[in-house]
Amino acid sequence: MQPFNFKVVPTDEENAHVPVSVAGQTMVDVQNLISDIGAMMIRQELRLQNAIPASLTRRFDLSMGSASGTDLGASTDGEDTLMLDALNQLVRELDVANMPDTWSEPGNHREALARRKLAGDIVALSDHLEGYDLRYGKGDDLKKFRLTHKEAVREVADDTSVSFQGAVIGTISQDPVRKNRWLISNGRDSVPITFASNISSTDIPLFAEAGPLIASGTVVTGEDGEVREVRAVVGCYSFPTVKFHRIITANRDIVLLNPVEANPGFNTKKGLWTLDCEALGISEAKPSWDECVIAFHEYFTFLFETYAESEDEFEGEEKEIRDLLLSMVPVTV
Repeated sequence: MQPFNFKVVPTDEENAHVPVSVAGQTMVDVQNLISDIGAMMIRQELRLQNAIPASLTRRFDLSMGSASGTDLGASTDGEDTLMLDALNQLVRELDVANMPDTWSEPGNHREALARRKLAGDIVALSDHLEGYDLRYGKGDDLKKFRLTHKEAVREVADDTSVSFQGAVIGTISQDPVRKNRWLISNGRDSVPITFASNISSTDIPLFAEAGPLIASGTVVTGEDGEVREVRAVVGCYSFPTVKFHRIITANRDIVLLNPVEANPGFNTKKGLWTLDCEALGISEAKPSWDECVIAFHEYFTFLFETYAESEDEFEGEEKEIRDLLLSMVPVTV
């Protein structure tokens, strides 16, 4: 597989000198891009509601490929398909950066915030390259980064909106202090939630009894993108199962041909979120949705390494687990 390459070259071909400060700053900008793309991918894959754990974002740390500081390479050895997919997405982002109209319309508040951050990364990269060019791509087939529509991209980056259409995962409860107010919580934070006129007041207590829900409405965020409030909710939907198409942990990721399905729940008495997969014998209970999801992925990886990747022979229930795990991944030749 051809490596990904990023090179800084002078715009004036007669000048062969690239200051270390320029090359270094450009590499920082590229790192910011890949880190933010990676965080966006992880959030989409795992449906995390809060900040991405540092142990997961470190998966996207790049390494310098030469002493000159003008080349940068990234390792995609082993099963780190997550890094490979993120690098491919980085190349696509640079490809369309010159054509902002091709950017897809954000589908929810998380995507809108991610697009804003990526736009800021791209503008910073362009600003820091004044007098120099970035060449990027695979192997020796490098393309030139250009941003002739910088102001349009900067407009996205500078957007200060704090409310977006979107959805959040949580459980609904009545505020213990203000009886006429309702809250939605993912286990870490509880924020106010209000409902649109199409929601009957008699339905709200039923939402509170329903356990984990997806609430769709206007999401109000803070400076760091954290959810501060959910307004004018037009619908609350239970999700009896959640499908994971990729298992991600701090150490590896496993792309699944067939998804693993888990049943979400909430133990009101203990205040614990749960994720269960009876077929694999996975049952996790944690104080927050995010913690529960991460624990579920870690245990799945443990099972995969113990059974699917083992050369031991298994019988009975253990063989059934091994066969099920192998049915979830592509056949390797």
